[in-house]
Amino acid sequence: NVTAAGTYTIHTLVYDPATLDLSIVVPGVTTGFDVNGLLVQGGGSICASLDVAGAAFNVAAPDAGTIAPDQFINCLSNGSAELAGIPQGNSVVPSGYQVIYVLTRGQNLVIQQASATPVFTVTQTGLYRIHTLVYNPATLDLSIVVPGVTTGFDVNGLLVQGGGSICASLDVTGAPYLVFGPIICNLFGISPGLVNIPADPSNITESAVRFAENSSEMQVFISQIFPNPAVNDFTIQYVSAQGGVSTLQILNLAGQLVATERFEDLEGVNQRTVNVINLATGQYLVRLESNGEVQNAKLNIQR
Repeated sequence: NVTAAGTYTIHTLVYDPATLDLSIVVPGVTTGFDVNGLLVQGGGSICASLDVAGAAFNVAAPDAGTIAPDQFINCLSNGSAELAGIPQGNSVVPSGYQVIYVLTRGQNLVIQQASATPVFTVTQTGLYRIHTLVYNPATLDLSIVVPGVTTGFDVNGLLVQGGGSICASLDVTGAPYLVFGPIICNLFGISPGLVNIPADPSNITESAVRFAENSSEMQVFISQIFPNPAVNDFTIQYVSAQGGVSTLQILNLAGQLVATERFEDLEGVNQRTVNVINLATGQYLVRLESNGEVQNAKLNIQR
Protein backbone atom coordinates (compact mmCIF):
# COMPACT_ATOMS: atom_id res chain seq x y z
CA ASN A 1 0.00 0.00 0.00
CA VAL A 2 1.34 3.42 -0.99
CA THR A 3 0.08 6.83 0.06
CA ALA A 4 1.82 9.19 -2.36
CA ALA A 5 1.98 9.67 -6.11
CA GLY A 6 5.11 8.60 -7.95
CA THR A 7 6.88 5.72 -9.73
CA TYR A 8 7.18 2.52 -7.74
CA THR A 9 8.82 -0.85 -8.52
CA ILE A 10 8.21 -4.23 -6.89
CA HIS A 11 11.33 -6.45 -6.92
CA THR A 12 11.76 -10.15 -6.09
CA LEU A 13 14.71 -11.10 -3.87
CA VAL A 14 15.77 -14.73 -3.35
CA TYR A 15 18.30 -14.94 -0.49
CA ASP A 16 19.68 -16.98 2.41
CA PRO A 17 19.08 -15.18 5.73
CA ALA A 18 22.32 -16.76 6.99
CA THR A 19 24.36 -14.81 4.44
CA LEU A 20 22.27 -11.66 3.80
CA ASP A 21 21.12 -9.71 6.85
CA LEU A 22 18.21 -7.49 5.73
CA SER A 23 18.47 -5.38 8.89
CA ILE A 24 21.00 -3.34 6.91
CA VAL A 25 18.08 -1.96 4.88
CA VAL A 26 16.91 1.47 6.05
CA PRO A 27 13.53 2.31 4.43
CA GLY A 28 13.64 5.62 2.65
CA VAL A 29 17.47 5.53 2.54
CA THR A 30 18.83 2.22 1.24
CA THR A 31 18.42 1.64 -2.51
CA GLY A 32 17.96 -1.48 -4.58
CA PHE A 33 21.34 -0.73 -6.12
CA ASP A 34 22.89 -0.81 -2.63
CA VAL A 35 21.51 -4.30 -2.06
CA ASN A 36 22.43 -5.50 -5.54
CA GLY A 37 26.01 -4.32 -5.00
CA LEU A 38 26.33 -6.83 -2.14
CA LEU A 39 25.35 -9.74 -4.37
CA VAL A 40 27.55 -11.77 -6.72
CA GLN A 41 25.38 -10.58 -9.66
CA GLY A 42 26.17 -6.98 -8.68
CA GLY A 43 29.89 -7.46 -8.08
CA GLY A 44 29.68 -8.42 -4.39
CA SER A 45 30.21 -11.72 -2.61
CA ILE A 46 26.79 -12.81 -1.33
CA CYS A 47 24.97 -15.59 -3.15
CA ALA A 48 21.43 -14.26 -3.76
CA SER A 49 19.32 -13.04 -6.65
CA LEU A 50 17.54 -9.69 -7.02
CA ASP A 51 15.25 -8.85 -9.95
CA VAL A 52 16.57 -5.32 -10.42
CA ALA A 53 14.15 -4.40 -13.24
CA GLY A 54 11.10 -5.55 -11.23
CA ALA A 55 7.51 -4.57 -11.97
CA ALA A 56 7.10 -0.83 -12.37
CA PHE A 57 3.99 1.16 -11.37
CA ASN A 58 3.16 4.80 -12.00
CA VAL A 59 0.85 6.01 -9.24
CA ALA A 60 -0.95 9.25 -10.11
CA ALA A 61 -2.90 11.51 -7.74
CA PRO A 62 -5.04 13.77 -9.94
CA ASP A 63 -7.12 16.35 -8.08
CA ALA A 64 -9.79 18.49 -9.73
CA GLY A 65 -9.58 21.05 -6.94
CA THR A 66 -12.45 23.51 -6.55
CA ILE A 67 -14.15 26.13 -8.70
CA ALA A 68 -16.40 29.07 -7.80
CA PRO A 69 -19.13 30.87 -9.80
CA ASP A 70 -18.38 34.36 -11.02
CA GLN A 71 -22.06 35.18 -10.35
CA PHE A 72 -24.47 32.82 -8.61
CA ILE A 73 -27.77 34.40 -9.74
CA ASN A 74 -28.18 35.06 -13.47
CA CYS A 75 -30.88 36.18 -15.90
CA LEU A 76 -31.52 35.29 -19.53
CA SER A 77 -30.96 38.34 -21.72
CA ASN A 78 -31.93 38.16 -25.39
CA GLY A 79 -32.45 34.45 -24.91
CA SER A 80 -29.13 33.52 -23.30
CA ALA A 81 -26.86 33.90 -20.29
CA GLU A 82 -23.11 33.44 -19.96
CA LEU A 83 -21.87 31.41 -17.00
CA ALA A 84 -18.21 31.61 -16.00
CA GLY A 85 -16.32 29.61 -13.40
CA ILE A 86 -13.29 30.74 -11.44
CA PRO A 87 -10.83 27.87 -10.74
CA GLN A 88 -9.37 28.25 -7.28
CA GLY A 89 -5.84 27.21 -8.30
CA ASN A 90 -5.75 24.04 -6.20
CA SER A 91 -6.02 21.36 -8.88
CA VAL A 92 -3.30 18.75 -9.46
CA VAL A 93 -2.69 17.64 -13.05
CA PRO A 94 -0.15 14.77 -13.32
CA SER A 95 1.95 14.21 -16.42
CA GLY A 96 -0.20 12.83 -19.25
CA TYR A 97 -3.41 14.20 -17.73
CA GLN A 98 -5.66 16.96 -19.05
CA VAL A 99 -8.22 19.38 -17.62
CA ILE A 100 -11.71 19.79 -19.05
CA TYR A 101 -14.72 21.69 -17.73
CA VAL A 102 -18.19 20.15 -17.79
CA LEU A 103 -21.53 21.99 -17.61
CA THR A 104 -24.46 20.13 -16.00
CA ARG A 105 -28.10 21.11 -15.48
CA GLY A 106 -30.54 20.18 -12.73
CA GLN A 107 -30.20 18.25 -9.50
CA ASN A 108 -29.39 15.09 -11.48
CA LEU A 109 -26.30 16.78 -13.03
CA VAL A 110 -27.30 16.06 -16.63
CA ILE A 111 -24.29 16.94 -18.79
CA GLN A 112 -24.96 19.71 -21.32
CA GLN A 113 -21.57 20.78 -22.67
CA ALA A 114 -17.81 20.39 -22.18
CA SER A 115 -15.06 22.90 -22.85
CA ALA A 116 -11.36 23.56 -22.33
CA THR A 117 -12.34 26.80 -20.57
CA PRO A 118 -14.89 27.28 -17.75
CA VAL A 119 -17.21 29.56 -19.73
CA PHE A 120 -20.56 28.43 -21.14
CA THR A 121 -23.59 30.02 -22.79
CA VAL A 122 -27.02 28.67 -21.78
CA THR A 123 -30.46 29.33 -23.22
CA GLN A 124 -32.68 27.68 -20.59
CA THR A 125 -33.58 28.61 -17.05
CA GLY A 126 -32.75 26.40 -14.08
CA LEU A 127 -29.87 25.17 -11.95
CA TYR A 128 -26.47 24.71 -13.61
CA ARG A 129 -23.04 23.68 -12.36
CA ILE A 130 -19.58 23.92 -13.90
CA HIS A 131 -17.38 20.98 -12.86
CA THR A 132 -13.62 20.44 -13.26
CA LEU A 133 -12.46 17.05 -14.56
CA VAL A 134 -8.78 16.02 -14.47
CA TYR A 135 -8.35 12.87 -16.55
CA ASN A 136 -6.02 10.80 -18.72
CA PRO A 137 -7.38 10.44 -22.29
CA ALA A 138 -5.70 7.04 -22.49
CA THR A 139 -7.90 5.65 -19.71
CA LEU A 140 -11.11 7.72 -19.85
CA ASP A 141 -12.83 7.97 -23.24
CA LEU A 142 -15.12 11.00 -23.13
CA SER A 143 -16.94 9.87 -26.27
CA ILE A 144 -19.12 7.86 -23.87
CA VAL A 145 -20.76 11.14 -22.80
CA VAL A 146 -24.10 11.81 -24.51
CA PRO A 147 -25.14 15.44 -23.85
CA GLY A 148 -28.60 15.63 -22.33
CA VAL A 149 -28.46 11.98 -21.24
CA THR A 150 -25.21 11.16 -19.42
CA THR A 151 -24.96 12.61 -15.90
CA GLY A 152 -22.07 13.71 -13.76
CA PHE A 153 -22.95 10.83 -11.45
CA ASP A 154 -22.51 8.39 -14.37
CA VAL A 155 -18.99 9.71 -15.03
CA ASN A 156 -18.10 9.80 -11.35
CA GLY A 157 -19.15 6.15 -11.03
CA LEU A 158 -16.41 5.19 -13.49
CA LEU A 159 -13.69 6.82 -11.39
CA VAL A 160 -11.86 5.40 -8.38
CA GLN A 161 -13.35 8.18 -6.22
CA GLY A 162 -16.84 7.03 -7.22
CA GLY A 163 -16.23 3.30 -6.79
CA GLY A 164 -14.96 2.62 -10.34
CA SER A 165 -11.50 1.76 -11.61
CA ILE A 166 -10.37 4.78 -13.65
CA CYS A 167 -7.78 7.12 -12.16
CA ALA A 168 -9.21 10.63 -12.62
CA SER A 169 -10.72 13.39 -10.48
CA LEU A 170 -14.11 15.10 -10.87
CA ASP A 171 -15.27 18.00 -8.71
CA VAL A 172 -18.84 16.74 -8.30
CA THR A 173 -20.03 19.82 -6.38
CA GLY A 174 -18.71 22.28 -8.94
CA ALA A 175 -19.67 25.95 -9.24
CA PRO A 176 -23.48 26.43 -9.00
CA TYR A 177 -25.62 28.93 -10.93
CA LEU A 178 -29.33 29.76 -10.85
CA VAL A 179 -30.63 31.14 -14.18
CA PHE A 180 -33.99 32.95 -14.26
CA GLY A 181 -36.26 34.06 -17.09
CA PRO A 182 -36.43 37.65 -18.33
CA ILE A 183 -40.00 38.35 -17.15
CA ILE A 184 -39.22 37.57 -13.52
CA CYS A 185 -35.85 39.32 -13.70
CA ASN A 186 -37.23 42.46 -15.31
CA LEU A 187 -40.33 42.72 -13.12
CA PHE A 188 -38.89 41.95 -9.73
CA GLY A 189 -35.10 42.10 -9.94
CA ILE A 190 -33.80 38.72 -8.80
CA SER A 191 -31.86 39.03 -5.57
CA PRO A 192 -31.13 36.94 -2.47
CA GLY A 193 -34.12 37.08 -0.14
CA LEU A 194 -36.76 37.04 -2.88
CA VAL A 195 -38.93 33.91 -2.55
CA ASN A 196 -36.25 32.13 -0.52
CA ILE A 197 -33.50 32.36 -3.13
CA PRO A 198 -30.37 31.67 -1.08
CA ALA A 199 -27.53 34.15 -0.94
CA ASP A 200 -25.16 31.27 -0.22
CA PRO A 201 -24.63 28.92 -3.23
CA SER A 202 -24.02 26.04 -0.82
CA ASN A 203 -27.62 26.30 0.42
CA ILE A 204 -29.67 25.87 -2.75
CA THR A 205 -33.28 24.98 -1.92
CA GLU A 206 -35.71 22.90 -3.96
CA SER A 207 -38.08 25.86 -4.04
CA ALA A 208 -35.39 28.12 -5.53
CA VAL A 209 -34.59 25.53 -8.22
CA ARG A 210 -38.28 25.11 -9.11
CA PHE A 211 -38.68 28.86 -9.21
CA ALA A 212 -35.77 29.19 -11.63
CA GLU A 213 -36.89 26.30 -13.84
CA ASN A 214 -40.41 27.71 -14.17
CA SER A 215 -39.46 31.37 -14.48
CA SER A 216 -39.10 31.65 -18.27
CA GLU A 217 -42.64 32.75 -19.04
CA MET A 218 -44.31 32.05 -15.72
CA GLN A 219 -47.24 34.12 -14.49
CA VAL A 220 -47.57 32.68 -10.98
CA PHE A 221 -45.31 30.67 -8.69
CA ILE A 222 -45.84 29.37 -5.15
CA SER A 223 -42.60 30.05 -3.32
CA GLN A 224 -43.55 28.61 0.07
CA ILE A 225 -46.33 27.52 2.42
CA PHE A 226 -45.77 27.84 6.16
CA PRO A 227 -46.23 26.49 8.73
CA ASN A 228 -46.51 23.09 7.13
CA PRO A 229 -47.92 21.07 8.89
CA ALA A 230 -50.50 23.74 9.75
CA VAL A 231 -52.75 23.80 12.81
CA ASN A 232 -55.38 26.53 12.49
CA ASP A 233 -54.08 28.52 9.51
CA PHE A 234 -51.22 28.71 7.03
CA THR A 235 -49.55 31.43 5.01
CA ILE A 236 -48.97 31.09 1.28
CA GLN A 237 -46.31 33.20 -0.41
CA TYR A 238 -46.40 33.45 -4.20
CA VAL A 239 -45.10 35.56 -7.06
CA SER A 240 -47.51 37.01 -9.62
CA ALA A 241 -46.22 38.42 -12.91
CA GLN A 242 -49.08 40.90 -13.08
CA GLY A 243 -51.92 42.20 -10.92
CA GLY A 244 -55.30 40.54 -10.97
CA VAL A 245 -57.34 38.01 -9.08
CA SER A 246 -56.05 34.65 -7.87
CA THR A 247 -58.24 31.75 -6.82
CA LEU A 248 -56.97 29.39 -4.14
CA GLN A 249 -58.62 26.01 -3.73
CA ILE A 250 -57.94 23.30 -1.16
CA LEU A 251 -58.72 19.72 -2.16
CA ASN A 252 -58.58 16.54 -0.11
CA LEU A 253 -56.88 13.35 -1.27
CA ALA A 254 -60.16 12.20 -2.88
CA GLY A 255 -60.04 15.28 -5.12
CA GLN A 256 -62.98 16.94 -3.37
CA LEU A 257 -63.00 20.71 -3.04
CA VAL A 258 -63.09 21.60 0.67
CA ALA A 259 -62.23 25.32 0.69
CA THR A 260 -61.92 28.29 -1.68
CA GLU A 261 -60.37 31.75 -1.33
CA ARG A 262 -60.03 34.64 -3.80
CA PHE A 263 -57.28 37.23 -3.57
CA GLU A 264 -56.57 40.56 -5.27
CA ASP A 265 -52.95 40.26 -6.40
CA LEU A 266 -50.21 42.81 -6.58
CA GLU A 267 -47.54 42.59 -9.25
CA GLY A 268 -44.68 40.83 -7.50
CA VAL A 269 -44.54 38.94 -4.23
CA ASN A 270 -47.88 38.29 -2.50
CA GLN A 271 -48.47 36.73 0.91
CA ARG A 272 -51.87 35.56 2.21
CA THR A 273 -53.01 33.79 5.36
CA VAL A 274 -55.72 31.12 5.02
CA ASN A 275 -57.82 29.79 7.90
CA VAL A 276 -58.16 25.99 7.97
CA ILE A 277 -59.53 25.50 11.48
CA ASN A 278 -62.58 23.70 10.05
CA LEU A 279 -60.52 21.13 8.14
CA ALA A 280 -59.64 17.75 9.63
CA THR A 281 -56.14 16.46 10.23
CA GLY A 282 -54.68 15.03 7.01
CA GLN A 283 -53.05 15.78 3.67
CA TYR A 284 -54.41 18.29 1.17
CA LEU A 285 -53.58 19.82 -2.19
CA VAL A 286 -53.41 23.61 -2.47
CA ARG A 287 -54.27 24.80 -5.99
CA LEU A 288 -53.54 28.42 -6.93
CA GLU A 289 -54.82 29.79 -10.26
CA SER A 290 -53.74 33.21 -11.54
CA ASN A 291 -53.64 34.75 -15.02
CA GLY A 292 -54.57 31.45 -16.63
CA GLU A 293 -51.81 29.45 -14.94
CA VAL A 294 -52.09 26.92 -12.11
CA GLN A 295 -49.57 26.05 -9.40
CA ASN A 296 -50.02 23.22 -6.89
CA ALA A 297 -48.47 22.56 -3.49
CA LYS A 298 -48.94 20.00 -0.73
CA LEU A 299 -50.35 20.95 2.67
CA ASN A 300 -50.48 18.87 5.87
CA ILE A 301 -52.87 19.72 8.70
CA GLN A 302 -51.98 18.26 12.09
CA ARG A 303 -53.57 18.82 15.47
